[in-house]
Amino acid sequence: MKKRLSINLLTSKIFWESMPLIISEIVQRGHYISIFNEGNIPSLASLLDCDVHIDLSAITDIGFYKNLTKEYSKRKTLGKKVPLMIDNPEAVMNSMDKRKTHRIMPDLVPESYNLNGLNNEKSINKFINDKYVVIKDPFGWWAKGLDRLSPQEALKKYKSSKNLIVQKYIPFSDGVGRILTLNYDSDFKIICAYLRMPNSWRTGEGTSSRYKLVCVSKKLYNFAKTVSIRSGIYLNGIDYIYNNGKYVLIEVNVAPGFRDPYDEFKINTPKIILDHIEKHAHIK
Repeated sequence: MKKRLSINLLTSKIFWESMPLIISEIVQRGHYISIFNEGNIPSLASLLDCDVHIDLSAITDIGFYKNLTKEYSKRKTLGKKVPLMIDNPEAVMNSMDKRKTHRIMPDLVPESYNLNGLNNEKSINKFINDKYVVIKDPFGWWAKGLDRLSPQEALKKYKSSKNLIVQKYIPFSDGVGRILTLNYDSDFKIICAYLRMPNSWRTGEGTSSRYKLVCVSKKLYNFAKTVSIRSGIYLNGIDYIYNNGKYVLIEVNVAPGFRDPYDEFKINTPKIILDHIEKHAHIK
């Protein structure tokens, strides 16, 4: 008989769409599950007192993840069992701030510069001959805080702005790619890859998309594996654009949604995720 895992699942209402899938898969396999909403989190000691900690929340509090890292290290130092972390707090914090993603993967992302209020004109002028530039909030998600405009307009609008990113605009031809990956202890797996073809120049808030499954070539596989390893993210949603024969990284995402491929392509995403977790989880 397969041993049962104790799984703590941390979630948020805004990300609830995929939750019934993973909860149902956990329950069907006979594992123990405790579900915590981001507004009702137990002590960190209780949160980590499990075999598997799955964070599919929308928490953006860096302090929470710093304290979680300390609690994890404390348990390990005291010889207490530590859970399989999905995801590692350090990887979560890095993924939240796109500036950190750019530092980790400068060769994979579009040309980008951080705006600090003093270097704005010089940085934006690097794209002065382009039709558009993209201005990003480094902590934005679902395309919140994203602006596409001409370099001339950007110079006027963001002349003195701080804590933003100016980035080369990379247009897509077919759509914006999303690769769902799993990676733990060198066990890398692509769940699926697909294109989102939006009714706008971007995906995210306020847009709708059509979907198309992508055949994973060796080149795409290697790109995804490189991003996965460098980011350190266990369950990753890698967003990319294919441009001029090259895969360009847009961003990485912890707590990625996995209902779209489940609904659109009948890919059993929760089964694939749980199979991988069971393979690497330590039984209490």
